[in-house]
Amino acid sequence: MTQTEAIVRGKTVCPLDCPDSCGMIATVRDGRVVSLQGDPDHPYTRGFICRKMRRYPERVHAGDRLLHPQVRTGAKGEGRFARISWDEAWDILVTRLGEVVQRYGATAVLPYAYAGNMGMVNRFAGHSFFYRLGSLRLDETICSAAAGAAWSRHCGSAPGSPPELAADAGLIVAWGINIRVTNVHFWPYVVEARKKGGRLLVIDPYRNATGRAADRYLAVKPGGDAALALGLIKALLEEGLVDRQRLVRDTTGFQRLEEYLGRTGWSGFEDDSGIGKAQMVDLARELREQPRTFFRIGIGLTRNSRGGMAVRAILSLAAVLGLFQGGPGRGVLLSAGAFRGNRDLLRFPGLAGEETPSVNMIQLGQALTAGRPAIHALFVYNANPLSACPDTTTVRRGLLRSDLFTVVHDQVMTPTARCADLLLPATTFLENRDLYTAYGHFHLGIADPVIPPQGEAISNFDLFQTLAGKMGFDEAPFRQTVDERIAGYLREMEGLPVEAGTGGPAAGQWLRSTLANTRGSLFARDGGRFAFAADDQPLEPPFACLSRAGEFADPDLRSRFPFKLLIPPHADLLNSTFGERYPGVSGEVLIHPEDAIAAGVAEGELVVLENHRGQAVRRARLSTDTQRGLLVAEGLFWTAAGEDTAINGVASQKLSDMGGGATFHESRVALRGSR
Repeated sequence: MTQTEAIVRGKTVCPLDCPDSCGMIATVRDGRVVSLQGDPDHPYTRGFICRKMRRYPERVHAGDRLLHPQVRTGAKGEGRFARISWDEAWDILVTRLGEVVQRYGATAVLPYAYAGNMGMVNRFAGHSFFYRLGSLRLDETICSAAAGAAWSRHCGSAPGSPPELAADAGLIVAWGINIRVTNVHFWPYVVEARKKGGRLLVIDPYRNATGRAADRYLAVKPGGDAALALGLIKALLEEGLVDRQRLVRDTTGFQRLEEYLGRTGWSGFEDDSGIGKAQMVDLARELREQPRTFFRIGIGLTRNSRGGMAVRAILSLAAVLGLFQGGPGRGVLLSAGAFRGNRDLLRFPGLAGEETPSVNMIQLGQALTAGRPAIHALFVYNANPLSACPDTTTVRRGLLRSDLFTVVHDQVMTPTARCADLLLPATTFLENRDLYTAYGHFHLGIADPVIPPQGEAISNFDLFQTLAGKMGFDEAPFRQTVDERIAGYLREMEGLPVEAGTGGPAAGQWLRSTLANTRGSLFARDGGRFAFAADDQPLEPPFACLSRAGEFADPDLRSRFPFKLLIPPHADLLNSTFGERYPGVSGEVLIHPEDAIAAGVAEGELVVLENHRGQAVRRARLSTDTQRGLLVAEGLFWTAAGEDTAINGVASQKLSDMGGGATFHESRVALRGSR
């Protein structure tokens, strides 16, 4: 930190679930954070941050921030609480958890946490406690599980391409990612590439902010990404544009994919993707003629019943084009994989006495209402499931159970927090010390607190270390400090440069991974090759292929709920974070003008989206940026107390085709006016 005229500036890192993981500078005056700005010394952030984080000091010092422990006084869901001391809170917590374990067993306890804080210590701070307790385990799959599973099928542990390679690309393909909203620090590479004559192609079911700024936009059908990628490979084969010598040298298993494509007619690829053969042939020629092509693939395109297959097909296309071989302007980035750390050194699964059942976090509603063993205690931190989970109607019903003891550790009164029995105040990242890696670039850093904890807030780490002690858990992990946990994790980390030392970098020092490969093959370090086919997953096809849609293809649902629905990110929200800024805001839904006429819906009118799971209210925005029959509802805006109209209330708890991922982008709904 530097200090000048009573103004203190400290370097820190954004903790939110975003690929950019920005390095930032916090300005503190009289103990209050007065501004956040991008750190010009951070190689990826380069001095600017998104508009969401520029307003973050408002959350830190908000008048309604949770600063003290509280106990519920009203009915569940009303959000009425009374302040208590930490001594009282610890007593309630230890007593109630002990009662549940004694009466029902430890598997009646479910922890629920995800990436509300991406600091490596605080994100995984509760795992050791719940392993030791013997609780149910949580499958943390809601975001990138399908994408990660698909990548591993073909690429193993190989990292992605460094994003800066895109600055020299002749063609950047943004496939299923809204760069200008969810990956803003990649955009400068698009600008640099364009200055050198490069072009941007956006492939997405609706023309989002990035699509509107593209040189070319291609409207693929929702869930049709695999069909498009495979159609492009088929076109390359039929046009004689495949470098077979390179495929033999750098890949394995292509013959099996080629045989499948040869015996499969064009109609399946055209019908599933919504793109005609002629268009695919033209694009295939363009891709083959432009060796400096960079694929930026979005995780969001995996959130449907064919999401893993979409990634597998796109990666196969990239391999046919030779993009994994690297070089100027050429690469593939899904998730960086910049540092390979052993997360067991943060979670300590060895503390568990035996293997216990697990709950997929996507299916929380089912677990709370019909799960076996029954859940009698729910501990929520780093998450807001009543906004972020699918089928929130069922989640709410579970949270309102009178026999469920719910603990929520958070910074603000989220919809989930309103359903708590015990509410505990959490620190923000500006009050913690932690280690931050990234999944969109190749740098890590450690951040010190820039202000002390506000009120009586405590960090995730301090919460669970203290609770473990009060529960009588005295194993070594519960005696660790933050610094000891960071050092233990870094000790076995691959990709950490030598200058990091044994304890990691100094706070505010940004280190680049040694796995960042800007010249050669992404597989060079592992001595491997891209695998088009694999037989180690007997329940999955061995190579990328066409597969049947789930809810979108269901004839019964189609007859009752004629519209397809996507729920992509909103520029002012980060998943459900910052919902408190927009009280009473329901959000918009994009409707094609012809669909609006047929439904009798006018611009700006409140409309209801509904299906067999629930309903949501949105304000109509008529636009040709979406396709006929496709509704697009950006953002997880919060509902008011007692309301049950969150957009995820219509989303399914069904899982994607691999990895146990979510299917947020495959819901069928009906549309009607709210009057």
